[in-house]
Amino acid sequence: MPELPEVEMVRRYLEATSLHQTIRDAAVLDKRIIQSDSSVQHLQQILPGLQFHSAYRHGKRLFLRLLEDLYLTLHLGLTGDLFYQNAQEAMPRHARFVVTFDNGHRLAFDDSRIFGEVGLTESPQSFLEERKIGPDALQISIKDFLAIMRGRKGIIKSALLNQSLVAGLGNLYADEALFQTGICPKSRGLDEAQLSDLFSGIQLTLSTALKTHADLSKLPDSFLLPHRHSGGKCPRDGEELKHEKIGGRTSYYCPKHQKMV
Repeated sequence: MPELPEVEMVRRYLEATSLHQTIRDAAVLDKRIIQSDSSVQHLQQILPGLQFHSAYRHGKRLFLRLLEDLYLTLHLGLTGDLFYQNAQEAMPRHARFVVTFDNGHRLAFDDSRIFGEVGLTESPQSFLEERKIGPDALQISIKDFLAIMRGRKGIIKSALLNQSLVAGLGNLYADEALFQTGICPKSRGLDEAQLSDLFSGIQLTLSTALKTHADLSKLPDSFLLPHRHSGGKCPRDGEELKHEKIGGRTSYYCPKHQKMV
């Protein structure tokens, strides 16, 4: 599933390719991609003649501004991606929603498993509040992070995946942040110092991922993710990584230096 760094790279791609071009046509090729509070007809009728003026990301959500009070909303789900193409290129195999511009180019939302979403909103802030989506993991301050996480008794890995607490982390980068901090993902009830360390680990993990353009193969060898596979060894101490279901998700961690707290 695309997490914050992958979604941020898509935002930058949209910014570089798809802004300030008049939309000629919008086609919903699979109505299952349309979010529940939007309609196929409205989406296809309102977009022609407009332009995308800016691209904004919050957590794993994308917002493309059309007017002061109108935004196209995008969620990549598990397998979603966006492709800016010329008319001669083959349409992506699993294209579900396509915007065609006056210049003949198109923007196609490809999603093989159809867990993504496309829709409209008048306000990103209201959209996020209605869906109870928490602060962005890269934008949140340490003060607000501590206020949200302080006193929580549940498993810390599950808390990091809860988008209503902090938005943007998924299974992979949550594992990495905990690895960087030396905290076992099964830990509960972290104290202030441990939460502060975890905040720093999250920021390090996400900022490093963005520097590599969200290419996991280019992460430093000292990171967990290049070794996050069955039989993988901890890059710090050579211990074989343990993997197990935690909160319903497969987690990898080093049993030697990631301690239960």
